[in-house]
Amino acid sequence: MTTGMPRTYLTFGDIDGKLDVLNVECTRCPRRGRYNVASLVAKHGRNGSMTKWVSGLKGDCPKRDANDLRDRCDLICPDLPKVL
Repeated sequence: MTTGMPRTYLTFGDIDGKLDVLNVECTRCPRRGRYNVASLVAKHGRNGSMTKWVSGLKGDCPKRDANDLRDRCDLICPDLPKVL
């Protein structure tokens, strides 16, 4: 029996069947988005990393690399605590 390290990130499979739509918003600016979970699973797979996906969403944010950490883009998925 192999005991690997526990996973430290969420996958799209973790929310599949629990949410129909995944809301994403920035805590530092008005950026917001809504993503269909079934479409995300189809595109990225059940094992796709949500952390990597959210990080990719920050790619075009002008505050992505701000020098002051308090000013950097901070995307969250506010519905996740309700289902996990």
